[in-house]
Amino acid sequence: MDHAELLLRASEELAQTSGLEDVRRRVRDLFVGVGKPSYVGLLVADKDELHRVADPDIENSVEREVLTLPVDAAFPSTRAMRERRAVFVPDRDALVAGYGPEAVRFFDRMGFTTVLCLPLWGSRALLGVLAICWDKRHEVGVTERATLTAASGYIAQAVERALYLDERISVARELQAAMLTDLPLTDHVEISALYQPAADDHMIGGDWYDAYHLPRAPASDGETLALIVTVGDITGHDMRAATIMGQVRSMLRQATLDHPPYSPATALTALDAACSVLPIEVGGTLVHARLDPSDDSPDWTLTWSNAGHPSPLVRTPDGHVIQLVEHDILIHRSLGPYNRTEHQRRLSPGSTLLLYTDGLVERRGHDMDAAVTQLVALLARHGNRPLDEVLRRIGNRLTDPAPEDDVVLLAVRTPSIPQSQRC
Repeated sequence: MDHAELLLRASEELAQTSGLEDVRRRVRDLFVGVGKPSYVGLLVADKDELHRVADPDIENSVEREVLTLPVDAAFPSTRAMRERRAVFVPDRDALVAGYGPEAVRFFDRMGFTTVLCLPLWGSRALLGVLAICWDKRHEVGVTERATLTAASGYIAQAVERALYLDERISVARELQAAMLTDLPLTDHVEISALYQPAADDHMIGGDWYDAYHLPRAPASDGETLALIVTVGDITGHDMRAATIMGQVRSMLRQATLDHPPYSPATALTALDAACSVLPIEVGGTLVHARLDPSDDSPDWTLTWSNAGHPSPLVRTPDGHVIQLVEHDILIHRSLGPYNRTEHQRRLSPGSTLLLYTDGLVERRGHDMDAAVTQLVALLARHGNRPLDEVLRRIGNRLTDPAPEDDVVLLAVRTPSIPQSQRC
């Protein structure tokens, strides 16, 4: 009955796994009836090495050891990998006789006496090894060995699926990271950004930030360049969201630079028009803003257009924080072309503009308004510090515990009046 129950649980539990950590977690809980092993290890092949998949929840003494073994190491697990067969070591004497001193020392430290290593076969290749260890001598009979071998087949299927999913997630994260380009260098404004991924590694968001200078006008050498900043969030948590985010980001850049005098509302209107006719299933929110130095004062002018995004914040040098609540509807292909509006505000020297995505303030079971109030208080209290530190403090306070969604923060501070110009 124990053997039948193990196979039934393996077929049910492992069919629902997602990433490799999830597989490792379920494997740990799977072998509780058959022979009661003291430890079950999962090792995954990568070129000429075996990598032990660490348990994400339980700190076992095995997990504190080296997690990587070269395939030519004198261990039972690596022999199973090299020879592509099950390897059984009944006791310490057999281990000493057949394996290297490093393996003997490792097994002694862990208190293992008997080990069975089973190769994990995928549809096209050998994926790794399942190591089942007992702290006392254990006889593995024919029925138990057949059961464990069959269970390893279910585990191999789950590992193969997890590796495929993890690879896709990795590609999506690389794509997302590629979209988060370096911030522009400037001698005038201070600018900083922070990106924090969701706690769930398998959630790929469409959050992004962008910042770039506008082209210099002809015959204007030495003039301070205007700055465009954007923060957006494409709906979804998968490869599709990351891909659409990249498309929208590029389209918005093009729309901005193709429509002098570079109005944020005009650029968003052009983006809406393009999304309404192109086969791109766009849905999301963003703030698109422009900062211009004034000709006759040290102030800067902020011009922005908000497509359904959380309200930007402006902190004045005296610590007062203002929410820029004006906004239009979100971006969605089904809404068709939309004439966007824009708004302006003068920023005094030393003012700080903060843009962010909803992952910072939106949590299941929590009041979003209360989180925004806390954000305002944090910006008011710490907003005079260097921007990198400001964003770290905000991120640490509002994303603890780890965020359920991706978080993007972008801050820009206008230059303070030089000491020599103060009265």
